[in-house]
Amino acid sequence: MKSPDPKTPSSSGSPKQRLHYDEQFKRDAVALLESGRGATQLSRELGVSLWNLRDWKRMFGSGGPKASAAPAKGPTPGGVVELSAEVADLRRQLEAVSRQRDILKKALGIVAQEPPNATR
Repeated sequence: MKSPDPKTPSSSGSPKQRLHYDEQFKRDAVALLESGRGATQLSRELGVSLWNLRDWKRMFGSGGPKASAAPAKGPTPGGVVELSAEVADLRRQLEAVSRQRDILKKALGIVAQEPPNATR
């Protein structure tokens, strides 16, 4: 989906990779944007900038010059982007559940310890 192009120098002098997104990814992102998803949230979920979304909407949105062009073959509009967003959401949920599990393990270890002043 993303394919980096050659490194281009940034203003700080260190090399920076630019990512290129295929047309279907851009169309899917615009479809999600036009379906009512928030631009800020969508940009975070997809890992793209708000500027990219704005430009893609101008190019591929319902009022853009390329809007009348036939869509590229592949998954239904929004399919790839929706799956990417869902994977990102599931990863966040997994991280939260893993933290909860670790806390419970520590609590169980504390509760299972015998008090130091217990007599038998």
